[in-house]
Amino acid sequence: MLSLVKFSTHDCSGCQAMAEYDAKTAQSLGLSFLNVNMKNPESYQRYRRILLHQHPLRKNLELPTYILVEDPDSHFRIKGEITGVLPEADFQQRIQALLDSATVVSAPATSQGGEP
Repeated sequence: MLSLVKFSTHDCSGCQAMAEYDAKTAQSLGLSFLNVNMKNPESYQRYRRILLHQHPLRKNLELPTYILVEDPDSHFRIKGEITGVLPEADFQQRIQALLDSATVVSAPATSQGGEP
């Protein structure tokens, strides 16, 4: 399952404004949602490898940062990123665009022929 991982801080006003709709929007698009408070050592430590993969030096990191990830708790694969404060409709469109461009892994093909 794809997850939308939000990196933010509790004192970021834009992050708090988007908190009114970001989780609901992600879930309405079939995504799990993970909210990572970067000032909470426990949650940040768990997911920082994802953020550092995208922003190794954390220079010019804009909050909030949303990273679309497959398998965030294991061998994650990043599918895209959204940064900054966006109105709800724009946020939903940006997530949908990431989903549309993400590679979907298909199930193995099954034999369609009859029995021999």
